[in-house]
Amino acid sequence: MPKGVFTPEVPTDNDIVMGECILYADYGEASQVVIGATRDGSKYDEERVIRKMPFDGAYGPVKGLRRYERRVPRLTVNFLKLSYGSLYGFPGLTVTDRGNYHEIAFDLEIADADYLINIAAVGQKLDGKGVIIIIHNPLNDGNLSLDFKEKDEVVGEQQFTGHYAAATPTVCPVEIYDYD
Repeated sequence: MPKGVFTPEVPTDNDIVMGECILYADYGEASQVVIGATRDGSKYDEERVIRKMPFDGAYGPVKGLRRYERRVPRLTVNFLKLSYGSLYGFPGLTVTDRGNYHEIAFDLEIADADYLINIAAVGQKLDGKGVIIIIHNPLNDGNLSLDFKEKDEVVGEQQFTGHYAAATPTVCPVEIYDYD
């Protein structure tokens, strides 16, 4: 290749995922609901620990001698809309109607009912085709975080972590769909 000459790969409109998405609780279920407006986007990330299996005499990692030790899917959402109704999947949440306000309280128990069926981020690519990330059995287990700034709206970060089902403890609780 001559010096200074470089031909980049040009992406097509079905390669580029747009940053906006709609967030659903219990996506595809009878209880499906859109769960709120966001600001500064949302973030999917997966904590993965891949174990190397070293042995005496090896100079480095050997192909085939690796396995997952941990794989945890998470969706972090920056909610612009914050109300007692938008605190989906928070463990121990109780809301009491006090007439002109709602009292929000949390207990220290995590019950099966605190887990959502799923949470989904539904977005699209530049060509209009869909991209969907669904996390199963999520619990809103991050810290309750409200960012108060002068002359700005409050944005509340919430973290949803997928949990493995007892019946399928080796099936990672995430599905990703990329429509062509």
